[in-house]
Amino acid sequence: MKSLHKHLAVWSAAALMGSSLGCSRSNLMMGMGDFHPKPLGTLVDPAFQDQEMNAEASDFVIYQHEWNGESTSINDRGLEHLKRIYERAPHVPFPILIEPTNMAVDQNTEHKYPVNGNHALDMQRRQVIVAALTGMGMAEAEQRVVVANALTPGFQGFEAQRAYNRGFSNRTNGGFGGGGFGGGGGGFGGGGFGAGF
Repeated sequence: MKSLHKHLAVWSAAALMGSSLGCSRSNLMMGMGDFHPKPLGTLVDPAFQDQEMNAEASDFVIYQHEWNGESTSINDRGLEHLKRIYERAPHVPFPILIEPTNMAVDQNTEHKYPVNGNHALDMQRRQVIVAALTGMGMAEAEQRVVVANALTPGFQGFEAQRAYNRGFSNRTNGGFGGGGFGGGGGGFGGGGFGAGF
């Protein structure tokens, strides 16, 4: 009987020590953070949302190519863009940017190359856009329309040529599939040059 009590005491002590070791181990792991996996997208979704927001803001830039040369006359594509800006502007907080000119000729330079800005033309263009948006019914056009650089830098000549050529350089389907200008899996619309563009 005495040995049974002794064995029972030993087993009880062993069980107590084993359970206390388990507790001490979990206490050591408490400072290591949460081991539960986060839901998919928890880390990357904010970055993607920032990219989407920046892309949305780029939709509110009136670019130089949307004007008829170095004038205050907006071309047809620019007019369509302006109508879309008017429709979407009440639902977003973005300013409406007018890309400043950079192809004006400065008569005070020796070589007269079209590489200069024209602040006076930029301000006239701003007034044209403000008047057009106000005429469409946008009350806050004067405050929202500003002359500023586009949010995304444009291509330089050699960069544009390289990107254009890359569209034709796909080794499968003669350049019209995979990562080219359309066709079987990407590019400008997935069905050739015009589809979905």
